[in-house]
Amino acid sequence: MSEVKIQTLPTDFRADHYEIELSELSVEKNEFIGSVRIHMSTVSANDTISLNMRDIEIVSATVKLEEGQTLELKDRTVDFENDVVSLLFPEVISNKKFVLCISYKGIIQTNMSGFYRSDYTDFVSGESRVMFSTQFEATDARRAFPCLDEPSLKATFSVSIIAHEKFVVLSNMPLSSSKKLQESDQVCYRFHTTPLMSTYLVAWAIGEYDFIESETEKSIYPTIENYNTLDGSSSSHGKLPVRVYTAKGKAQQGRFALGVAKKAIDFFSESFDIPYPLPKLDLLCVESYSHNAMENFSLITFRPSALLYDGNLEEADANALQKIAYVVCHEIAHQWFGNLVTMKWWDELWLNEGFATWIGYLAVEKFFPDWDVPSMIMLQSHEVALELDSLKESHPIKVAVRNAKDIDQVFDSISYLKGCSILEMLSGYLGHEIFLKGVALYLKRNKFSNATMVDLFNCIGEVANVEVLERSKDWILTIGYPLVTVSESERGLIFTQSRFLSARNSTPEEDATKWWIPLMPEHGDYKAEFSEKSIEVSKTQFGHINSNAFGFYRVKYDSESLFQEQLQNLHMLSSRGKMGLISDVEVTGSVKNLLTLLSKCSTIQDPNEYYVWSTVFETLNKMKSLLSSDAEIKKILNKFTLELIQPSTAQMLQYLEQYRSNSSRKSSKNFLSNQFFELLALVAGTASHPETVGICREMFESNSYSSGFRNILSQVILSQPDTTKRTVDFFLAEFKTATLVHKEGLLTALGKVQNPELFATVLNLLLTIEPMDVQFLATSLGSNSAIRSELWSFIKTHYEELHKRLAINSVVIDRFLKFSMKDFIGDDVKKDYEAFFSDRNLEGFDRGVRQTLERIDKNTKYSETNIPLIKEYFKV
Repeated sequence: MSEVKIQTLPTDFRADHYEIELSELSVEKNEFIGSVRIHMSTVSANDTISLNMRDIEIVSATVKLEEGQTLELKDRTVDFENDVVSLLFPEVISNKKFVLCISYKGIIQTNMSGFYRSDYTDFVSGESRVMFSTQFEATDARRAFPCLDEPSLKATFSVSIIAHEKFVVLSNMPLSSSKKLQESDQVCYRFHTTPLMSTYLVAWAIGEYDFIESETEKSIYPTIENYNTLDGSSSSHGKLPVRVYTAKGKAQQGRFALGVAKKAIDFFSESFDIPYPLPKLDLLCVESYSHNAMENFSLITFRPSALLYDGNLEEADANALQKIAYVVCHEIAHQWFGNLVTMKWWDELWLNEGFATWIGYLAVEKFFPDWDVPSMIMLQSHEVALELDSLKESHPIKVAVRNAKDIDQVFDSISYLKGCSILEMLSGYLGHEIFLKGVALYLKRNKFSNATMVDLFNCIGEVANVEVLERSKDWILTIGYPLVTVSESERGLIFTQSRFLSARNSTPEEDATKWWIPLMPEHGDYKAEFSEKSIEVSKTQFGHINSNAFGFYRVKYDSESLFQEQLQNLHMLSSRGKMGLISDVEVTGSVKNLLTLLSKCSTIQDPNEYYVWSTVFETLNKMKSLLSSDAEIKKILNKFTLELIQPSTAQMLQYLEQYRSNSSRKSSKNFLSNQFFELLALVAGTASHPETVGICREMFESNSYSSGFRNILSQVILSQPDTTKRTVDFFLAEFKTATLVHKEGLLTALGKVQNPELFATVLNLLLTIEPMDVQFLATSLGSNSAIRSELWSFIKTHYEELHKRLAINSVVIDRFLKFSMKDFIGDDVKKDYEAFFSDRNLEGFDRGVRQTLERIDKNTKYSETNIPLIKEYFKV
């Protein structure tokens, strides 16, 4: 209880409505003037009002009582550790209703949080420009206005902003009025009052924007006419207006996102049986952004690469379009999950993020059936969550939050991706339609309010007529997940569960949990499940366990005969089932079995199974990265890789020839096969396949390739051992004027350099590129065994400068350290790493440092075990 009291404000007063006004925005000083009138209700009479506040200087504070009496501020105290200001007034406030009026000075931030500025180069003129926007989640509304900054303390908000007449000003609600101030170049913009919402969802933006617009197909949405802020109703209904706002000259790059957005609004409104609850939706591209996007109610902000695509959509990079489609759907899903219904406290963040991830993917699957979205989820979500949750230093989905500064660390793969996976497992078990009906009931019962996982699972269970809460709670409240070991018996099969840990065996205490496990065999109508330590079943009911990998657990086949049976039945599995089998064998079986399975995959090669082959090559790339201490093994694995793709090499080279002759025309009907052949080109090229490298170099020298292929081309070119400084300089020059999408691709490519003469040039980019872009270079460097020791030396030598640049935002520094060091190997490296960070301030990223330590242990064990086994397998 004491921990909760530290985290939350006193409950003597409640905020019902905020009137926020900003003025005198200074670009030169990064300052602004603010005022807020907080209409409050008294819960328990007191003479002190406590608010959250950070980076704000209060100029004056008064209380206006209903009778007209004014109380002047007597004293104030500030708890800087917990961002709390306590305002003392000369008498106890017992009035039922009153208004707290505060005038203050605030700081325009430069760290991509709070109310902050983005500096950018004008797309048309090349001149320097600035825009302003907000990023309040989780606890940064308090940096823009004094408030009760907790998710359960919902209120309504009226926003007014005085800004230069050249700017467009946006907020959560439509503009109510704009009035130019007399003898001034300033305009006062006033917005309609919002419905009930949490402070972290309040948003505004100020900039020189262009926009494109459209509207939904359905005409079921509230308009601003007599809009009711209590229930989201209005006296008329119509199609919802949807706009994409960008810096000038870029609006047309948002046309793909706009098309997805208007379909997503209709899809979610129908799925949840609740129309979108506000009278407009704006999607805003913010030039400086550390995240992909933020779901502010009706003013969603995006990183440019998550919203815009510059180029011919017919020739677009598939990954770029998939990212935009998913992020747009995820953020629009939040308008219901998180905004309309909000978790009560940050310990249940997954109710926002897990749901938006799951239902966001579901929408993408609906709109783009040719994309094989279930397999996309497997690669991008399910497997990523399984890897992180196999660490002792993982955390439960519902996780205790120590303080406000610790909240950002909960925005990780557990909250998003494990949360998504558990929902996917439940949906697969109960049936998709029933599950969605339960979700709709949860939203209706809790709209414009706050809820918990108990509310959610009780609603789903009520509709499904199944005890869902009891089945689900250990998956949410317990760290980790089970390993299901399958062994043979005289009567059939025995399934045994134990906690799976990737770095070591679990202890009896860690094995105490008995998870409810849906086995999910091939027959979808057969609901096999168990909650005991082990069960025995008839073998005739099962061929492959967890056949579509909807269950969030690992499966180990504990005999050679069972493994051989999986090989024989491999052709019967779905793409996602094959991916699950490969991953399960990789982490629970021998490297001999894994290589045998990968060889078997090559005999049933299908260009439409792009995600299966992505899994195959990710597995091999991990092997190469973690076994890099033996140069001979890298050569063996490169040769093995080229042998695996040999059945499709000729087709892949033909595909490349089309690019070289500029005759390539991608077809949406061949979406997966296009990705498959591009993946093969990347894999063959980075393994130095002569013909592939030759074609790519010809295309590069003659500049004869489409924009959709340039990311792969740059990775092939830069990953060659004989790449020259001249080539790197070419790409660095291109980087200066590239769009953000292309910059992210170039950083990935630059991180793959193999020539030691180029290492210093690439590593120095960590000190010069935008902090929000560092994660892309760090991820690539972290997988590059050739540069690993130089990378660690560089980090140690330049740590103070790196920390100063990146720790302005805890998410940025956390990602950099985790991504760049994920494949470190060796006891000496672990000791050095542990000693290096032992006396440093790790506030905001300490969990990531501990996870990296555990990964080094895991990697070291993997390397020591498998180097001799691989040599034995290949008879070296």
